[in-house]
Amino acid sequence: MLALALLSIVAVVFLQNQASNLRLVDESRQISLATLLAREKMAELESAGFPSLGRNSGLGEEGFSAFRWETIVSSTEVVLLRKAIVRVLWSEGGRERSMELTAYFVRKDG
Repeated sequence: MLALALLSIVAVVFLQNQASNLRLVDESRQISLATLLAREKMAELESAGFPSLGRNSGLGEEGFSAFRWETIVSSTEVVLLRKAIVRVLWSEGGRERSMELTAYFVRKDG
């Protein structure tokens, strides 16, 4: 009986540990996908050279359907410098998660 009780306790602890590992793997996957989407949107801004001021937003497309994104390009105190923020948002476990990248762009034709 004692061995059976001990085996039951070990099995419960093992299953809880496995469930926790699965949650961590899923969280890691979501963060990786959000980072890829943010980098893609930042690359689009970089390809514009000196991006236009304003906000843009949208839903993730193929492979990123669980995500929303927004870009914010604002002026700075330095006339030839713009600040760009790319934010990616998603829901995970009933709570809103987000990550963002920030970059500065310099106007080269001055």
